[in-house]
Amino acid sequence: MQSNKFPKPSQLVIVQVTKITKLGGYCRLLEYDNLEAFLPIREVSSGWIKNIHEFLHQGQQIVCKVILFDKDKNTIDISLKRVTPADSKEKMGAYNLEKRFKTLFIQKSKSVKDEKPEQLEDTVRSEFGTYTNLISNAIRNTEEFKNSKLPKLIKDTIINEIEENKKKKRYVVSYLLITSTTNTSKGVSELKSLFSSIKTTGVDIRYISAPKYRMRSEGKDFMDAENKIKQVVELIKSKQTKDLTFEVEKEKLKRDKESLLDYMFK
Repeated sequence: MQSNKFPKPSQLVIVQVTKITKLGGYCRLLEYDNLEAFLPIREVSSGWIKNIHEFLHQGQQIVCKVILFDKDKNTIDISLKRVTPADSKEKMGAYNLEKRFKTLFIQKSKSVKDEKPEQLEDTVRSEFGTYTNLISNAIRNTEEFKNSKLPKLIKDTIINEIEENKKKKRYVVSYLLITSTTNTSKGVSELKSLFSSIKTTGVDIRYISAPKYRMRSEGKDFMDAENKIKQVVELIKSKQTKDLTFEVEKEKLKRDKESLLDYMFK
């Protein structure tokens, strides 16, 4: 859902390919009431294109950048090659998140019998612009959310949904275990024994590539998850010998681009 009727130049948009020709692809802008745009073949890829069908498929959803908008002629040109993989991932993630929040809102709005769905959607659009912004304000319980004209029943159910998902949230920490042994005959059996002991603590350990293993722990909060790892580290220290040594280092987990909303509706 977009508050503006038309996209702006250089803006990233989600499009669906509807028709492919030798000169390019015709697309629908999914966030703008299915406005049509044209993707010229020169804007599909930086390299030489022998067969455009190797790059575009009918029905495909992709992220493009608006490069031309002629309001008088009502024509929009877009580019695929000017969108970086990181920008594409971020934009698609935000788009999918918006769809999920819209679905949530529609489900909750069914409980309000005296309000039409169209009127409720107009209220969201005028006050928050997007459903994602609505949920973001609800999470922070802002004055904008408190003073919203949305029915109290909907606001209460959204808050309750947020609180329930907070309770379900599991926090994950990850560490790398690096092993080293000079005793080839007993080293393998000692490691197997150690790994069996680690699994009894509730910490998951998996082989990556010699000599690295990944240890993951879940908890109700990060401190809870970290404490489980600390117990494992103490266990590892007790098994360390002059022939069998270990190193443990924290691994930085990659996070999805859903920022403060990443715990919602997984």
